[in-house]
Amino acid sequence: MIQKDFLENIIEIFKQNDKFEYVDFKVDINQNTIKIIYLIEPKYYILFKDENYFIEKKDNEKYTISGEAVPGRFSMHEDFIIDSIANVYIKIEKWLEVIWNEISLASPLGLLAEEQEQIDKICEKFDEYDDYFNTEEIIRIKQKLKLLRKKLEEEITSIVDDEEISRLEIQKMNKNFDTLEQILPSLKKKGWVRSLTGRVFHNMKRLLDLRQKLILDSFNKHKEE
Repeated sequence: MIQKDFLENIIEIFKQNDKFEYVDFKVDINQNTIKIIYLIEPKYYILFKDENYFIEKKDNEKYTISGEAVPGRFSMHEDFIIDSIANVYIKIEKWLEVIWNEISLASPLGLLAEEQEQIDKICEKFDEYDDYFNTEEIIRIKQKLKLLRKKLEEEITSIVDDEEISRLEIQKMNKNFDTLEQILPSLKKKGWVRSLTGRVFHNMKRLLDLRQKLILDSFNKHKEE
């Protein structure tokens, strides 16, 4: 049986957190497994499994707790193994941070703003060049666009949960990239770079706004139930 003080410590983590309410989470216990679900977005959860029922063992005794988290720190789904009860608490705190980064409008948009700032700096450099791309430059840019296209497709998939909306957004993105490649020979460098920022990065901001709206709608629906 899982110890009462262990569960109380988990509950205290939620109570002490200044970004979430304890009632927004559900703790399911099934023998030696604990699963914590974020009720506002139920696909987000963290799970721990311990054959020793989360009872700390003696010093130097092998101790293994397995688990999984959605979202994870570096991917949407993360499998992990930890070796102490203390690390369970740390893992929950880190998971809450990741959720906040996922649902907070400020966080992804802040990163987007940083990217936009970098693009603006690039555009400033191109202000000095009022000529067209040569053949070698066009080949090199197309190679970079291919990599960027793949990266942004992954971003769209992670931002938009609805498969049909995601498919349509990826389709729009591919059309934008096709156009960018087509106009490479005919636009001057400065104009083409400006077109790149308008078509790609402003579109990503719109997607982030959409994700935030869907999250808020889900939150309001949950509160009304």
